[in-house]
Amino acid sequence: MSKETLASEAKKYTQKKRTTKAMKPLTTRRYLAGQALSGILSSNRGVLIMSEVKREAYAWADYMLEED
Repeated sequence: MSKETLASEAKKYTQKKRTTKAMKPLTTRRYLAGQALSGILSSNRGVLIMSEVKREAYAWADYMLEED
């Protein structure tokens, strides 16, 4: 792939209109799940099943949001 092609592709991408429907709002739960996901991925040394990792990240987020 030439530099011109890559540069023009990048330019088209940045000029693309993004609708609010396509962007999901960042909720506290999503933020916490992202933080948990970071820790889960950095501490693992093997092959991961994505659906299980996602479930675990949201489980941690829900745990952190529980009332004491």
